[in-house]
Amino acid sequence: MYKPLIAILAIAAGATCAASAYTPDQIRSVIRQFGGPERFLAAMATRTAKASGQMIDAQTQITGAAAIRNTIVYYMRLVNYEKADIPDLSAARRSIASTLSPSICTDPVASILIHEYGAEYKYMAYSKSRVYLFDYSFNRSTCVPGYRW
Repeated sequence: MYKPLIAILAIAAGATCAASAYTPDQIRSVIRQFGGPERFLAAMATRTAKASGQMIDAQTQITGAAAIRNTIVYYMRLVNYEKADIPDLSAARRSIASTLSPSICTDPVASILIHEYGAEYKYMAYSKSRVYLFDYSFNRSTCVPGYRW
């Protein structure tokens, strides 16, 4: 159940993963070239939004992305699950967030955006009938060692 969300988040973060080969100074330079973190996040959201409707795997579909000020929001739909199929949404949310936290929070681009610019990465999950399931965010408060989801 949780594996599809991990796949979409890895792909949604793909815009930053490709930059992991660059030094922190190079990443900061690219952010400045975009006009700052808000414009950089907007470009990331635009890139991800172009993949809307794309199936990541047999269960997960990208439905969009948006940048709102210093926050990037990723939207996904679990095409094989209704809300009733997930007995404990809080547990699902905690499990997925804690699994993804190390990769998101230590990604070179995300880490700089979060810790130096105060950016937030927010993920929103919906059922196959587009009913809201849960969301979670990675930010300065949640990207700290030992944070408990």
